[in-house]
Amino acid sequence: MTKTVYAYAEGGKYIGERTLDDTDRSPISGAWQIPGNMTETQPPAAKEGYDLCWRSGKWEQVEQPKPAAEPEPPTETDEVQEPYTDPERLAAFEAMAEQEARLIVYGERLAALETALKGGEGK
Repeated sequence: MTKTVYAYAEGGKYIGERTLDDTDRSPISGAWQIPGNMTETQPPAAKEGYDLCWRSGKWEQVEQPKPAAEPEPPTETDEVQEPYTDPERLAAFEAMAEQEARLIVYGERLAALETALKGGEGK
């Protein structure tokens, strides 16, 4: 013998129906052991644009969220953004670029030193 139950997600949104079998019965009393987030109450047919949700012991029709509007592509009449010219920020970027250049030079010198220690390029 089987029993149909109706599953819902943690937030209550309807997932679908499930079929229980004799393994879902209590071995002592024979009563159905209905898993969590499931109910014996059959949901109504969902209206278009609505989701079914289990709330406070009954099924409710909840309007689906509307999709966000597509952003408008920029047009030629839009303002041109001026380049960023904050002096402190520009100085920080320049300092980072100088540091990176020093690290590159240091890396090249280190590679040359390792090559020399190994006895030249051939070894």
